[in-house]
Amino acid sequence: IPLPRHMAFWSWKTRHSHLAPDYILGRQAVFGHLAAFSAHPLKVLNAAGDAGYITTNDANLAERLKRLRNNGLADRETVLEWGYAARLDVFQAELLLLRMDSLDKIIRRRRANAEFYRQLLDQNLVACPPESPGEFNIYQNFVIQADTRDLLREHLAAAGIRTYIHYPVPIHLQPAAASLGYPRGSMPVAEHQAKRIFSLPIHPYLESWQVELVAETINHFFKQ
Repeated sequence: IPLPRHMAFWSWKTRHSHLAPDYILGRQAVFGHLAAFSAHPLKVLNAAGDAGYITTNDANLAERLKRLRNNGLADRETVLEWGYAARLDVFQAELLLLRMDSLDKIIRRRRANAEFYRQLLDQNLVACPPESPGEFNIYQNFVIQADTRDLLREHLAAAGIRTYIHYPVPIHLQPAAASLGYPRGSMPVAEHQAKRIFSLPIHPYLESWQVELVAETINHFFKQ
């Protein structure tokens, strides 16, 4: 959104932090002028297809956003500015409203699964994501690190446990970033972590025994 040069404007893209309390307000709505959320099917608050929404506490900005999503129309016959055809489908909106009712429960389950992993896994052998005082993670993914990542994933796969890597290639080594001038070795921490990270099942439908099974399978791998 074009603004005068002297104005500061802060937008926030927040894909995985639905209802996660921030450091000041206790519950996230907007941290800055606006926050843009993805509601992709793989997100914690998810639609049945590509979807998203924006929150703001600025009434004028909200009014303009409504207009921009609908071709810049103020009414059926008046175009105030060039906009976009970016309306959220009614079905997706209704589905998100329905799922919003259970969002707190879903987040509690994800957080409980994460804490159970931390209790069960031998953290001398694998690194679990920490959660410091004042932080609140909803655990879209539960990413651990292990020096023998690939062998461990094979061991888990043999036991019927699916894992993923989010993501195996750091962004500065992607083909699209080749022109930026960051060769291999230029970001050693990211490159090191990319060789060690992988995600364990964390979805809210996991039973306690399933979390225990994953953890026991990992711990057993290191005792062989």
